Amino acid sequence: MLTSFFGKSKPINFVIFGAVIFLGYVFGALVQVENALNISQLLINLFFIGWSVFAVFLLDFIVRKNDLTYKNTFTVLLFTCFLITLPVIFLDRNILFANVFLLMAFRRLVSLSSEKNSERKIFDASLWIAVAALFYFWSLLFVLLLFFAIIQKPETNHKQLIIPFIGFATILMLATTYHLLINDSLVWLMEWIKPVSLDFSAYNTIKILLPAAIMTTFLIWSLPFRIIKITSLSKKEKPNAVLLLATMVICMFIALLGPQKTGAELFFIIAPLSVIVANYIENIQERRFKEGLLWLIVLLPIALLFI
Repeated sequence: MLTSFFGKSKPINFVIFGAVIFLGYVFGALVQVENALNISQLLINLFFIGWSVFAVFLLDFIVRKNDLTYKNTFTVLLFTCFLITLPVIFLDRNILFANVFLLMAFRRLVSLSSEKNSERKIFDASLWIAVAALFYFWSLLFVLLLFFAIIQKPETNHKQLIIPFIGFATILMLATTYHLLINDSLVWLMEWIKPVSLDFSAYNTIKILLPAAIMTTFLIWSLPFRIIKITSLSKKEKPNAVLLLATMVICMFIALLGPQKTGAELFFIIAPLSVIVANYIENIQERRFKEGLLWLIVLLPIALLFI
């Protein structure tokens, strides 16, 4: 049932994803608000619901445009379910902003294999990474992915390696100018740099530990398949497949080095994880096993509501 329904990309699928995110936000985030919502707070929450839905559409566009999976909606199904499984993500708006901006950067990075407008793509990616870092400092690690994508291009020159520094400097100067005009201070630079925290005490709760354990299990189970499959890919497909694995590693470090562990930092790994797991699921030949995995993913956030 789920295999055939989400095995095709149809408009109704995205209506369902939008509705699920809306309900996940309401039951996961708004129920934790003690005070009654006023009009301004309601509008802000509606904006972040829309922002989360936009992330779904953006991820689907990236996957379809660059053929990271087959023509299905398994990736966005996984992304949506993993997202609402951890409603604490909705409470950390800086992470919500940073993730979408990193997705925008990733969109430009995976398109570098086409060799068209490479300089512009590199500049755009560096801008989005810098903007993401304004909301979540350790998003700067995505810079490593940017240089990795540049180096593995079929044709690379020294000018392309300089462009990222121009993009970062542009955003840094704009941010500095803003704070000088508003606050007449450069203190924000010291506050922007965040320390590393390895305090995982928040993971002692079942509502965070269980989703984290399940996502880790899916990653360990599907990653070897993805690595093995790379060897059989064409020369055109291989760079983006390698880039996806590098993205997964970088995102894990971004989440690991965060200044505060609440469970929301797992949002950084959800997008690449969804693509990797979707690629594994779509290649499963045993229909009942595939159906069982999809039902497990769909029922997980529902089960957590009653824990």
